Amino acid sequence: MSGGLPATIDPIQLAERAAHLTGTLPLAGMARLKEACIGGEGGVEIDLRFDRSTDAQVYEAHGVIQAALRVTCQRCLEPMMLTLTVRPQWLYVRAGEGRETPIDEAAELMEADRPVALSELVEDELLLAMPMIPMHRLEECPARRYSATGNKERRNPFADLKGRKPGTG
Repeated sequence: MSGGLPATIDPIQLAERAAHLTGTLPLAGMARLKEACIGGEGGVEIDLRFDRSTDAQVYEAHGVIQAALRVTCQRCLEPMMLTLTVRPQWLYVRAGEGRETPIDEAAELMEADRPVALSELVEDELLLAMPMIPMHRLEECPARRYSATGNKERRNPFADLKGRKPGTG
């Protein structure tokens, strides 16, 4: 258990009990996400509800996952805070059941034949939501002073050499 949350969950069993999981998972336990961050401190807030859908063969989990991650801005190469908020919708069926059930296209259908690691589910969602190239907003980025839109007076870098050219003077 971490932060009152189980390490593994059985989503169908949780849905049958209409369980509600809320708490914090440590970022240190999410190796792939931690690799994309500066340092491994901090946590991921989760608030997930498990229910049985209207079709008796399909179980669902939905809620909110939030994380404030310290990453490197790829524009200025300075540290920045990246806040991710994900609203997953997972549908579960028992192995071999529920295949003919129409599902919402936004939902992800998974077969639950064994307990799953909660941190892996959460980590996958955050990695999918993470931008490929994290950057500050331009107006907040230290590199804005070097951009063509941020500096109206652009000086020609060869202007000083013009006076040194033979025959000009």
